[in-house]
Amino acid sequence: MRFWLPLVAALSFGTSAQASNLIINGDFSTPNQSGGWNIYSPGTSGWTNANGDGVEIGTSPIYGLSCANSGCQNLEVNANTFDRDYQTITGLTAGATYTLSWLYGGRTSGGPDALEVYWGSTLLTTNTGSVGVWTPNSFSVVADGVSETLTFTALVTNGLPSYGNEVTNVSLTAAVPEASTWAMMILGFLGLGFLSYRKSPKLASFRLA
Repeated sequence: MRFWLPLVAALSFGTSAQASNLIINGDFSTPNQSGGWNIYSPGTSGWTNANGDGVEIGTSPIYGLSCANSGCQNLEVNANTFDRDYQTITGLTAGATYTLSWLYGGRTSGGPDALEVYWGSTLLTTNTGSVGVWTPNSFSVVADGVSETLTFTALVTNGLPSYGNEVTNVSLTAAVPEASTWAMMILGFLGLGFLSYRKSPKLASFRLA
């Protein structure tokens, strides 16, 4: 039965890789806002404001958005102040691929909203609109080194500063193969195990005269 061991190991690896979020405080549940909001200068719990103005964390419904996690909190990034919030993620493997995801929403009493998202120096996307609703974002990113910086930058649009870019559920996980790839790997493991079993030495049988 030893040919089942690689299969078990492969499945265990896939499960653990999916479950590990490398972002600190990606749901912005810390510090607890008790239904309100607050600004922490220059930052708090994994997040830093590039200008030193502070990182704003608040309860999602006060921005006109639903609770997207158990803490019901999110980050607000504005262009008039607190305009560039970032986190430097460590413990990465250079050259490895990761899945980066987050939820974006526009504040119902804010706007116009526009938020650039950077992985290192690479612009991934510009989030706009989505007023009162959470919109999911997901990208495959490659680590250039053992650490990378994820940055959310609010923009000035039509001469007006963005006011009310909301972000939550930020997650970075090691990429795992798709289901079809796993199926091929499992078949390969089974094949190798079967060949190993067939080639294993057998005891010679004999009988006394």
